[in-house]
Amino acid sequence: MITTPPELSIIVPVLNDAAELRGLLASLAEQDGVSFEVILCDGGSTDEIQDLAAEWIRHRCFALRVIETARGRGIQMNAGAAAAAGSTLLFLHADSRFTRNDALLSGIQAYKSYQHGASALCAARFRLRFRRSDTSPSLAYCYHEAKARLNRGSCIRGDQGYLIDRTTFGQLGRFDCSLPFLEDVRLAALLAVEGQWLLLPVDISTSARRFEQEGFYERQVANVIIINAVETGWNELLAALPGLCRCDSTSGRLSLFPFLDGVRILINSHDRKWRSSFWRATGGHVAANAWQIFFWRDVRRAFRSGQGADEVKPYWLNLYEHRLKPMFESRPAARLAALLTRVWFWLMLNTTTKKSPL
Repeated sequence: MITTPPELSIIVPVLNDAAELRGLLASLAEQDGVSFEVILCDGGSTDEIQDLAAEWIRHRCFALRVIETARGRGIQMNAGAAAAAGSTLLFLHADSRFTRNDALLSGIQAYKSYQHGASALCAARFRLRFRRSDTSPSLAYCYHEAKARLNRGSCIRGDQGYLIDRTTFGQLGRFDCSLPFLEDVRLAALLAVEGQWLLLPVDISTSARRFEQEGFYERQVANVIIINAVETGWNELLAALPGLCRCDSTSGRLSLFPFLDGVRILINSHDRKWRSSFWRATGGHVAANAWQIFFWRDVRRAFRSGQGADEVKPYWLNLYEHRLKPMFESRPAARLAALLTRVWFWLMLNTTTKKSPL
């Protein structure tokens, strides 16, 4: 019997995500106009994911299968892509949701149309929304939603969903699994250099649970240090992260002091020449990201006017791009940024120390 391959293969890495996965599968069951399969790439779950998958397979809402892989989101997604039958791949997280029943259809149509006229490799992602337990307006979340809409490789993350054809994915070399995390960041940055990203006219929501549990502020402090390590090539810190990122056993909040102190110890373990080189590279990275200050002003202006992430007008960002960018990317700016970053880190470390129960 000859079967027609699905138009789309949806690849979801899972590891004890049964609670979130139920919502995703229910969201996908409501999608119309697209033939698709769902591949759950299980990295060693001990919850009821297998039972949940069997339940959905019995319902036959869509083709679904589970493959067992080694642990690591990049490894899991690469395995899913290798097993996929569709010519177009969609990488989703277990906590992803769609609110429109034509989300996949609209997304694929927009991507195919854009791809037809593109002169380079291209992939697409959806418009990010956060699902929060507190639904009151939040400037911080609005900023992150708006930033995810910018066509900057450094702003694109896997929780937006990556829609990409199999050939392009192969040409990019698949997900880089040299580290057990940040595979989405590396692929997004690579495609931004090698090709083009399309922002689809469809929303995707992701859970804000991790921010709410660990603390939005705490998680952002850790994230900026981690991303700086990526940009400066400080792989030593990335390898040490599992032992540095600890959450309070009672509250679940991220404990900043062990993380910051661990970063300090690693920096001080190197000689003066290395430290000077590291801070110079950090200054260059921080100065090159000064555009975020200007974009923050744009988002704040829209937020105060009752507008959302889709309605942000980049007045200040355009000023930066057209007039100020060369100044911020100069050597003096990098040196000043390095100094200010060192002061910031010292203040963070000492302030956090005072707050930490020792």
